[in-house]
Amino acid sequence: MNKILTAGLIITLLMMVAAFFGQFVAPHGLSEHVEVDYQIDENGDSVLLAPPYPPSASNPFGTDKYGYDLMAKLIAGGKYTIIATISVAVVRIVIGGAIGLLLGYLSKSKPSRADRLPIWNALNGIPTLIIVWMIMIGISMNPEASPFKLALILSVVAALVGIPTVASTVKEKTIVLRDKQFVLSSKSIGASHWTIIRRHLIPHLQESFLILFVQEIVLILGLFGQLAIFNIFVGGTLVYNNPWPEPPEYVSRTNEWSGLIGQALSNLVNHQWLLFIPLLVYTVFILGFHMISLGLESMFKRRFSKFSHI
Repeated sequence: MNKILTAGLIITLLMMVAAFFGQFVAPHGLSEHVEVDYQIDENGDSVLLAPPYPPSASNPFGTDKYGYDLMAKLIAGGKYTIIATISVAVVRIVIGGAIGLLLGYLSKSKPSRADRLPIWNALNGIPTLIIVWMIMIGISMNPEASPFKLALILSVVAALVGIPTVASTVKEKTIVLRDKQFVLSSKSIGASHWTIIRRHLIPHLQESFLILFVQEIVLILGLFGQLAIFNIFVGGTLVYNNPWPEPPEYVSRTNEWSGLIGQALSNLVNHQWLLFIPLLVYTVFILGFHMISLGLESMFKRRFSKFSHI
């Protein structure tokens, strides 16, 4: 039994279930908030109680400074994080995989000097974070578009910049595979290119595609986390200019997980739960997919390392 794979699947599935169905069992909804309250202590003095409130029995994850339940925000924002991440990974694998498969199968055995530095290798030299940040910085702050449209735009940009890397990886694997004896035998008996790709290359690349898909999810979650440090949130960013000398306040419109981390960076000294609880949720989610990747690699390695004894 692959314990790492099983643990990773359990972690990710539980978090997905919580994100999509947790609202039905959560103690508070996203629209509920705790008001400012006055209490009289044992000495008869009045005490002002105002949010943010730390974790308690009534609010297990605490509240933000407006009194909204942090657990409710995590549940509501998790849908954006999960759907955007998986969608970007699917687009990268489908388009990048198809391009890499065709280039690897149709390219020459010994590339010429002109082919040694293809355009996607040049693009791979530019950090993805910089490319996405330069595109999104002008349209993410106080946008007029809906959160869904902004999330879609960011997902498309993140998918496009990741396609060259996937294509390069699949191309290298395809070049190795196309020189195998069973592929050469198919060519020798007159099999068409489509037949070879459909019956030989794709089936033998399925495991690689699956592992690459999970690894891309981890990379995309890391990219969203890096963008959040620079206040680029999935679904757009609301900017509130506070009176000088207070810095501007950046708020996620969708409450997606990386956005909750980014907007809470200023709470590192005070009200730490606003930062560390979303950070813990995000880290565990990434860890779950990382464990799935390691488990899949271990499972396929054991499967293909078996050999027959004569």
